[in-house]
Amino acid sequence: MTGPTEAFHALAGHLPAFGTGQQLPEATAYFDYYGLDFSPEFTDLHHRLGYIQSGDHHLALQTWEQPGAASTIYLVHGYFDHVGLYSRLVHFGLVRGSNVVAFDLPGHGLSTGPRAEIDDFAEYRQAIIDVLAATAELPGPRQVIAQSTGGAAIMDFLQCAGQPAAFDAVVLLAPLVWPHGWRRILLTYRLLHRFFDAVPRKFAENSQDPEFLEFLPTDPLQHDQIPVCWVGALNDWLAAFLARPPCATPLLILQGDNDGTVDWRRNLPVLEKQFPAARIEMLPTGMHHLVNESAAVREDMLGRIARYLDA
Repeated sequence: MTGPTEAFHALAGHLPAFGTGQQLPEATAYFDYYGLDFSPEFTDLHHRLGYIQSGDHHLALQTWEQPGAASTIYLVHGYFDHVGLYSRLVHFGLVRGSNVVAFDLPGHGLSTGPRAEIDDFAEYRQAIIDVLAATAELPGPRQVIAQSTGGAAIMDFLQCAGQPAAFDAVVLLAPLVWPHGWRRILLTYRLLHRFFDAVPRKFAENSQDPEFLEFLPTDPLQHDQIPVCWVGALNDWLAAFLARPPCATPLLILQGDNDGTVDWRRNLPVLEKQFPAARIEMLPTGMHHLVNESAAVREDMLGRIARYLDA
């Protein structure tokens, strides 16, 4: 009997081109496993799943569209994540009466590419550009919510893509600049990158939700290695990010004060400098994976996002 790991990897290899309207019977298990089927609650909902081309990658792109949508919300996940872990944010957008667009970054989830690898963060930026182009017909305003590395990708897009008005509202959740312990990580990278392609991943305690922490190591679309090249790509992106002039785009940054994944005390002053119109709000007791935090932290976070988008 085929397990979810084999089934979901097979699904990734059989995705049709996005927008063809082709139905995927084998996708039902994927939707059920990750709680991505919202049709019982939203009876007029139209869901699309397929791939778009982005450079050398096939990106798995999904949309949940409802009649008379008031806006379109884009979701950008964090490192090692994928759309399947963001069902709560999808539901949040649908309850607001919005369309929701979500995609797996290169090397993640159902998208192609060596697992969790990237040679240049510009590939993440290009993915955002290509997703926007593929969903250009969806109604605005366009809003984006991005977690961690997804936040770094959105910041890179805002700085470099020449489309400062592509999003009408931007929300970053624990955005990545420097990871916690970056000096040690970088020293290890410089010592090992010529000899090793990857190092074992340790699943960090990055949430106060015990069910999420128990589920994550068993998730069929996770990866248990950290590719060394990703650390080099992050180092190159950091140098470029810090050298760029400030970006005037307004945005909301939500940061947990118990986050041990990113070095938020060092990051926030830099984010204020690079995005002087940013509004930064702290989430008491929040850890790193804010999308899958405890119910209390999630409720606080979603309330703040809703108020910001409404304004």
